[in-house]
Amino acid sequence: MTMARGLEGVIVDTTSISLVDGDNGVLSYRGMTIDDLVDLPFGEVAALVVDDRIHKQLSIDVEAASPLSGREQALVLSLPKDTHPMHVLQGIAPLLDRTHAFADRGEAAQGFAIAAKLPTILATFFRGDAVLPTTTVDPAQRFLEQIGAPATDIAHRAYNVTQILQIEHSFNASTFVARATASTLAPVENALSAAFGALHGVLHGGADQAALETADQVGDPGKAAAFVDHCLETKAKVMGMGHREYRVLDPRAKYLKSLAEELCSGTIHENTYRTLVAIENRFTERMAEQNKSLYANLEFYKGVIYRTLGLPTPFFTANFAMSRVYGYLAHFIESRKDNRLVRPKADYIGHPVGSRRLTQA
Repeated sequence: MTMARGLEGVIVDTTSISLVDGDNGVLSYRGMTIDDLVDLPFGEVAALVVDDRIHKQLSIDVEAASPLSGREQALVLSLPKDTHPMHVLQGIAPLLDRTHAFADRGEAAQGFAIAAKLPTILATFFRGDAVLPTTTVDPAQRFLEQIGAPATDIAHRAYNVTQILQIEHSFNASTFVARATASTLAPVENALSAAFGALHGVLHGGADQAALETADQVGDPGKAAAFVDHCLETKAKVMGMGHREYRVLDPRAKYLKSLAEELCSGTIHENTYRTLVAIENRFTERMAEQNKSLYANLEFYKGVIYRTLGLPTPFFTANFAMSRVYGYLAHFIESRKDNRLVRPKADYIGHPVGSRRLTQA
């Protein structure tokens, strides 16, 4: 039996939600490339991912279901202030009030209600107080308004594009966790909670925070080359560089790099952006010396965009979750059409059976 650690290259199911073409650097949602989607409102692209239609109704439905009940609001505000926002999402998802707001969407109704409430949950936790009602329909723009982010065109575009680019990415680690959990016929809130837990890891959704903290550690573009060289000599990972799926440039990264440059220009964050660029340049230069093509991925410039919008680093991955939750829901719904319990095998390498006896001390 062939073993593939990390399930690399193993096809475990079919999907019609998204395609990651790593050889050609193309990402598509429901057959539409991200290049054709980044100028649309976030809510409309989320609708496409979930039910294969681009329309505004999902954004309108989500806006209507976004307020927290008194019990839910009290629950969020009762959490210790130093709780990591990803722990907030993972813990609170199964505790939200059951809803009939999306009853027409069948088994996934509670999942839609959770997706609708995530921005309000995070904004409430971020502020430490109830958020004011807003008439903004699109969930991404509503969150910016609720946290008091800069109300500029570039801020809105940068956030909208960032959130669109991370709605869905095929069978990544957290999506596979969501599908594996769904395969047990666990409720949708359990599948979402499990996926949030997987997304928290620094090798997955947490790489944006780790990459930005690396730039903070380096501190100046002039120190980037020595930092990268040291990492390569000691075999330390440079967070946010390279991607397991893409053999060429991550198609999402080109958008975030240019948006980060425009957003940071003339601000106190410009030095951080320049430091990231210097790290990327030195890394790609060193990889080229080894005939390797490795570039910055989506996570590398995302952190500085979030910071410029006023988000503390612990909230970065939680914003990722607010977007990816729609991908998780799409996979939950798809997996239910022909459910199969996930049950892989392991190659046992322990003691020979019967070679040990229980002895009493």
